[in-house]
Amino acid sequence: MPSNKNAVIRYMYLDQMLSDRYNKYTCEDLLKKVNERLELAGYPTIGGDRSDYDRYIKSGKRVIQLDIQALQDSPFNMEIDSSEKLYGSPVYRYADQTQSLFNKPLSDDEKRLLQEVLNTLGQFAGLDNFVWLNDLQEKLNDKQAFGRGEYDKEMQAPRKIISFSSNDYLAGKDYLGTLFTLISNKKVVDVEYEPFGEVPRTIRLYPYLLKQYNDRWYLIGTPLVTPEFPYREDFYVNLPLDRMNSVSAVDGVEYIDCDEYFEERYEDIVGITWLKEEDLTEILLAVKNSYVGYVDTKPLHGSQVKLSANRQAALHDKYGAFEGYTFYTLNLKPNRELYNTIYRNGESIILISPSRIRERMIQELTKVVHKMNEVRN
Repeated sequence: MPSNKNAVIRYMYLDQMLSDRYNKYTCEDLLKKVNERLELAGYPTIGGDRSDYDRYIKSGKRVIQLDIQALQDSPFNMEIDSSEKLYGSPVYRYADQTQSLFNKPLSDDEKRLLQEVLNTLGQFAGLDNFVWLNDLQEKLNDKQAFGRGEYDKEMQAPRKIISFSSNDYLAGKDYLGTLFTLISNKKVVDVEYEPFGEVPRTIRLYPYLLKQYNDRWYLIGTPLVTPEFPYREDFYVNLPLDRMNSVSAVDGVEYIDCDEYFEERYEDIVGITWLKEEDLTEILLAVKNSYVGYVDTKPLHGSQVKLSANRQAALHDKYGAFEGYTFYTLNLKPNRELYNTIYRNGESIILISPSRIRERMIQELTKVVHKMNEVRN
């Protein structure tokens, strides 16, 4: 057993790295990672003074090797494999990477909750790099992995309680698992991207986020320096997965992380397209009274506000043609997704201002009416 608290903490950090499926750690790598985490958590590091680097590495590696041996001995009895080599040094990992020091039986309530989480994530099951979902599903029935209780009798054919909309036939969906793993492990990626009606091209980028909108998945990232996309840390591209022909990791290129909090960015828009040149704008909408219940219970955007009675009266005086309508405002960055959202609601939602957006929409709708009249005639 470990003789001090610092050793227990090291075991916890080592356990996480030895069970990591996606990264390979030599003894020196383990030393550096453990020291990073110890230092971040405010604990003493191992290896001594780093000014004498060779002595620091030799001393620190000795501590890591003793820790690895301790994990293999009683009471932990973890089987550690070091047969693989990386740059001539052994790579250390658990022989069974589903194992951990912290495995413990689950209660029946925990199993029910975990089962429902798996059902909710089920739309990803079977995808590349998401096979662990199937593994976890099987382990719920494994007495050694999770213990056995009354709930196990109910788990042979679990019934979904929550169902989310998903498109099982969406092109590019197979890249979800691969991109999820590459983003998690902070890898630069090459994407062969084929816009509609154009020739394919390869875009190298730092991937940051996978986002779904309107049953379509997008990769958000920053392109590396190219003649087409000079690198800018505040510039992001949205690449739909269904226009990708291939995705691959790029070795030997340092990953540049971003400080952007994407949730805040997407709070300012409808959908996926964030336009730097657009400012936050107050959008005035008129909503047909028979449609108000739908808009109240399913807002078009988080900033949606129904105007006060006084402002309603003033606007009805100003726009006499909107008797039978209720006025709302949105405060956001206008984009194509906003226009399409308004279009698909027909006369139930009318954009009143700002005038520049209203005139743009009138021009687009006029073209549509013109084309439909051509068909009729």
